[in-house]
Amino acid sequence: MDNQEILKKFISEDLLNSRQRVEADDDLLGEEIIDSMGVMRLVAFVEETFSCKVPQSDITITNFRTIKAIDTYLAARSL
Repeated sequence: MDNQEILKKFISEDLLNSRQRVEADDDLLGEEIIDSMGVMRLVAFVEETFSCKVPQSDITITNFRTIKAIDTYLAARSL
Protein backbone atom coordinates (compact mmCIF):
# COMPACT_ATOMS: atom_id res chain seq x y z
CA MET A 1 0.00 0.00 0.00
CA ASP A 2 1.50 3.37 -0.97
CA ASN A 3 1.46 6.54 1.15
CA GLN A 4 -1.64 7.97 -0.54
CA GLU A 5 -3.64 4.79 0.05
CA ILE A 6 -2.54 4.69 3.70
CA LEU A 7 -3.65 8.32 4.15
CA LYS A 8 -6.97 7.74 2.35
CA LYS A 9 -7.72 4.76 4.56
CA PHE A 10 -6.93 6.64 7.78
CA ILE A 11 -8.95 9.72 6.84
CA SER A 12 -11.96 7.74 5.66
CA GLU A 13 -12.02 5.18 8.46
CA ASP A 14 -10.70 7.08 11.47
CA LEU A 15 -11.54 10.73 10.87
CA LEU A 16 -14.80 10.28 8.96
CA ASN A 17 -15.97 6.96 10.47
CA SER A 18 -16.28 5.57 6.91
CA ARG A 19 -19.05 8.09 6.12
CA GLN A 20 -17.16 9.41 3.12
CA ARG A 21 -14.46 8.12 0.79
CA VAL A 22 -11.74 10.65 0.04
CA GLU A 23 -9.63 10.93 -3.07
CA ALA A 24 -6.07 12.17 -3.48
CA ASP A 25 -7.18 15.53 -4.95
CA ASP A 26 -10.02 16.30 -2.52
CA ASP A 27 -9.53 19.62 -0.73
CA LEU A 28 -9.61 18.34 2.85
CA LEU A 29 -9.80 21.81 4.38
CA GLY A 30 -11.61 23.91 1.77
CA GLU A 31 -14.36 21.33 1.35
CA GLU A 32 -14.53 20.97 5.15
CA ILE A 33 -13.86 17.23 4.94
CA ILE A 34 -11.83 17.50 8.14
CA ASP A 35 -11.79 20.22 10.79
CA SER A 36 -8.91 21.64 12.84
CA MET A 37 -9.04 18.76 15.33
CA GLY A 38 -8.95 16.37 12.38
CA VAL A 39 -5.84 18.11 11.08
CA MET A 40 -4.11 17.61 14.42
CA ARG A 41 -5.07 13.91 14.45
CA LEU A 42 -3.85 13.63 10.85
CA VAL A 43 -0.51 15.23 11.75
CA ALA A 44 -0.11 12.83 14.68
CA PHE A 45 -0.91 9.91 12.37
CA VAL A 46 1.65 11.12 9.79
CA GLU A 47 4.32 11.46 12.46
CA GLU A 48 3.67 8.00 13.88
CA THR A 49 3.08 6.11 10.63
CA PHE A 50 5.84 7.64 8.55
CA SER A 51 8.35 8.29 11.38
CA CYS A 52 8.44 11.94 10.42
CA LYS A 53 8.42 14.77 12.96
CA VAL A 54 6.23 17.55 11.57
CA PRO A 55 7.31 20.94 12.94
CA GLN A 56 4.51 23.39 13.80
CA SER A 57 5.74 25.65 10.99
CA ASP A 58 5.08 22.86 8.44
CA ILE A 59 1.41 22.46 9.39
CA THR A 60 0.17 24.65 6.56
CA ILE A 61 -2.59 24.59 3.97
CA THR A 62 0.06 24.02 1.31
CA ASN A 63 1.32 20.84 2.99
CA PHE A 64 -1.99 19.41 4.24
CA ARG A 65 -4.68 20.58 1.79
CA THR A 66 -4.90 17.29 -0.11
CA ILE A 67 -3.62 13.76 0.20
CA LYS A 68 -1.33 14.43 -2.76
CA ALA A 69 0.07 17.48 -0.96
CA ILE A 70 0.79 15.41 2.14
CA ASP A 71 2.48 12.76 0.00
CA THR A 72 4.60 15.45 -1.69
CA TYR A 73 5.51 16.86 1.72
CA LEU A 74 6.56 13.42 2.95
CA ALA A 75 8.65 12.83 -0.16
CA ALA A 76 10.43 16.17 0.32
CA ARG A 77 11.11 15.34 3.99
CA SER A 78 12.78 12.06 3.09
CA LEU A 79 15.31 13.65 0.72
